Amino acid sequence: MTKSPPHGRRIAPRAEAEAELRALLDEIPQWPDDMLMHMHRRYGESRLFRVHHAPDGVLTERARTLLNATRSEMMLRGLTLSGGE
Repeated sequence: MTKSPPHGRRIAPRAEAEAELRALLDEIPQWPDDMLMHMHRRYGESRLFRVHHAPDGVLTERARTLLNATRSEMMLRGLTLSGGE
């Protein structure tokens, strides 16, 4: 089991993090449909995109940004997930 950092202690994001996020967002429109749908699911379900990697934790701000971007692209393409989204 991993330990969460002590409360009140924050780790600053890497300097390149914003540029990397922007580059990823710019790539989304070029993804094939199957990759787009897979990544949309992943951004919403994976523990990697949740605060403290908790299975039932809230999505991180970056995960919400990526989830919204993939959802918007899916809507533009007329794609839906099997779960009705």
